[in-house]
Amino acid sequence: MENQNYAEAVHNAYTQCVEALERNKAQFLGNPEKDFSRERKITFSSCVRFCVEAGGGALQNELLKFFSFDQMTPTKSAFCHQRGKISSEAFACLFHAFTDRLERMDAGKTRKGYRVLASDGSALNLPYNPSDKETFHENGEKKGYNQIHLNALYDLSNGCYADCVLAPEGKVHERVALQEMLARLPDTMKAILLMDRGFESYDVLASLLLSGQKFVQRLKDVNSNGILSSWHLPDDREFDMEIQTVLTTRHTREIIEDRETYTVLSSRTVFHFPDENHPFFPMKLRILRMEIAPGVFECVATNLSADEFSLKDIEELYHMRWGEETSFRDLKYTLDLLHFHAKKRQYVEQEIYAGLVRFNFCGAIANHANPPAPRKSKERKYDYKICFFAAVSICLEYMKRAPDSMNPCALITRFLTPIRPDRSFPRNIKSQSAKSFLYRPA
Repeated sequence: MENQNYAEAVHNAYTQCVEALERNKAQFLGNPEKDFSRERKITFSSCVRFCVEAGGGALQNELLKFFSFDQMTPTKSAFCHQRGKISSEAFACLFHAFTDRLERMDAGKTRKGYRVLASDGSALNLPYNPSDKETFHENGEKKGYNQIHLNALYDLSNGCYADCVLAPEGKVHERVALQEMLARLPDTMKAILLMDRGFESYDVLASLLLSGQKFVQRLKDVNSNGILSSWHLPDDREFDMEIQTVLTTRHTREIIEDRETYTVLSSRTVFHFPDENHPFFPMKLRILRMEIAPGVFECVATNLSADEFSLKDIEELYHMRWGEETSFRDLKYTLDLLHFHAKKRQYVEQEIYAGLVRFNFCGAIANHANPPAPRKSKERKYDYKICFFAAVSICLEYMKRAPDSMNPCALITRFLTPIRPDRSFPRNIKSQSAKSFLYRPA
C-alpha cells in the first residue's frame, strides 16, 4: 500500500473504531439509560477522542486546544463528570479493536515469515493517591507512592503494541501476564516471542511449547542456579545443542536417580501442567550459548530449528528485543504517558489505554513511511532512519485533522536521524516520581 493511502487507512480505522465504540457504548456505561442521553458539548466519542489525542499539558489548556478555543469550551470539572460515566474497559476495547484493524490492513514486516514480538513490562508512576490500596506502596518513613505495571507484547518489526495486560504493581507477575497474552494470540499468527531472564521458568516454557508459537527465551548461564544448572552442559565455550527431558513433580527413587531422563521439580516450583492423571511433561528444547564479549556468555532456549535459524540468526534475533525497552521510553516520554490528568484509577487506566492507541497510530504510520536506509558513501558517515520524535509530532497533528488534509509520510521522511551501531551505555537507574498536576506546560 502506498504511503499516503496507508496513512489515510490508519486514520479511517481509528475514526471507525471510535464510532463503533459509541454504537456499543451501553456496555461501557454505569447507567446506560441516562448516561450521555442528553445533548452536551462533551459527547461519548469526543470524550474518548480527547483522552487519546490530548497532550500532557494542564487539563483545562488541553480542553481549550481540543475544542479550538471555542467560547463554550467545557470546563475540566464538566469533562471529569462525563469521563466518570465511562469504564476503562471501553478504552481497552478501543485499543484491541484498533490493533486488530492495523493487523488486518497490511501484511506488515516479518522475519523469515514470522512476526517478531517481544514481551516485557514497565512500571508507570501514578499521582499520589494513598486511598488506592492496590497501587499504593509504603516507603518507610517517606510518604509512599503509587505504581501500576504495564505488561505488553510489542511488534518489533512494525513498531506497534500487539497486546497488553494492565495490573497493580506486584499483583500480577510478568510471567502470568505473558501466559494471558499468549492465550489471546490468534491461531493463524506465525510469531516468534522474545523474552529476557525475568521470564525464566518451566511454567512459561511449557506454555510456549503448548501454544505452538516459536520463541527465544533468555536463561541464566550454565554455572548459575537457573534452569540450565539442571543439566550437564559445557561452561567454557559456545554451543548449540538439543535437550530432551521429562518434567515431573514425582520424587520416587527411580525418577530421582535417572537424571538423564527426568527433571524433578520441587514442591515450591510453580508448574501448572502435570496433574494426578498426567504426572509427566516431555520437553524438547534447543539450547544456545553465545559469546557476546570476551569471556561473557548469553544463553537462550528456543524451539526454532537450526536449519531455519543459525546461532548467528538467533543472536541477531534476541538483540532485537531491546526495541521494546526503547518503545517504553518513547511511550512514556515522547508520547507523554508520564503526565496523567487524574489520580483516580479508572481515569488513569483510561489514559494508559488511550496512550497505547496513540502510540500505535503514530508507530504504524512512521514505520510504513520509513525509507530504505541509504548506502554509505565517502560523503555520508552513517546510514539514517526516521526521527521518531518528529514523526510523533506530525502523526498527532494528523490524527486531529481530516484524513486527506496532509501527507504525513512525505513530511516524516524529511526528518532523519543517524544510525550509530554498536553503541552501549550503562543503565543510569534512579528513582522516578509522578509528575505533579501543578507543573505542566501551557
